[in-house]
Amino acid sequence: MPWRPMAAIDLPAVFTLACAIHVDHFEALEVMADKLAAYPAGCLVLDGTDGGVNGYAISHPYGKGRVPKLNHLLGGLPADADIYYIHDVAIAPAARGQGQAEAVVAMLAGHARDAGFTEMRLLSVNNTMAFWSRKGFTAIHIASLDVSSYGADAVYMGKSL
Repeated sequence: MPWRPMAAIDLPAVFTLACAIHVDHFEALEVMADKLAAYPAGCLVLDGTDGGVNGYAISHPYGKGRVPKLNHLLGGLPADADIYYIHDVAIAPAARGQGQAEAVVAMLAGHARDAGFTEMRLLSVNNTMAFWSRKGFTAIHIASLDVSSYGADAVYMGKSL
């Protein structure tokens, strides 16, 4: 099951998987399409053995100390992008436990370094803080950062590359 670049034709399957996994963090298909259009190099899918999509990752350059609002269009990348932001990594239950999340995080880190970024940031949701901590991310507290659209368990995290 190799990771490959996401294409527009993958979006319906990515959306279906996102709706199944991120029940409390809905993003419309149009929002996913906007992120793919804004930064295709940061969007990947994990092919399943049945020809379907068993996982996806959405990432892009962004501004330090900011997070995109949930279910809002990016409308392009910020001109002052100074970090590489992991917006979402999702693996279908049938594909978990095979190292695929670790593999795609390593791929994203390599891409970020190659693109000249020295730091990655993300918003941990769905009680994934322990997973991200094992990948070297640490919590970053910024009092003015509004993460309320992501729920009470959202934690802003970062990692130097």
